[in-house]
Amino acid sequence: MVGPSKITRPKARSTKRKSGAQKGKLNAVRSGTSIMRTRLVVGELPKQLISVRKEGRAYRVKLEAAVLEKKGDISVCDAHLIDTASAATMAAAIGRWVLRHKLTGMKGTEILACSREIVKAKQARDAAVRALGLDAKPAAPWIDAGSEPA
Repeated sequence: MVGPSKITRPKARSTKRKSGAQKGKLNAVRSGTSIMRTRLVVGELPKQLISVRKEGRAYRVKLEAAVLEKKGDISVCDAHLIDTASAATMAAAIGRWVLRHKLTGMKGTEILACSREIVKAKQARDAAVRALGLDAKPAAPWIDAGSEPA
């Protein structure tokens, strides 16, 4: 005779899911760091310039979102252009901060130089954003890009 047999039940699957957004989804993205590995990091600034850092990072997130919406992904070249635009935005913000907080101790030539640097930074930002091609119109679907006109 064989001993009593034990009846075993299969283990039930756990219905408990990990909290938060699903992996790969953008609905819970705050900084954009999890959506791409080619993202370049904005450097740290002194505590007095925390508003400048926030402005630069907010600009980066908006620009990354615009590129993702237009192109679907961010290439390495796009990441560098986004970094350039963000750095230029921060440079312009630093210039504005200096003019706001240090204006009384500055000479006229220093104020003019600071103003020029703000304009240069904005021009660099504009050039980087233009190079991203976000305003480029899509090619007409009836034109084959690989063929030459007859």
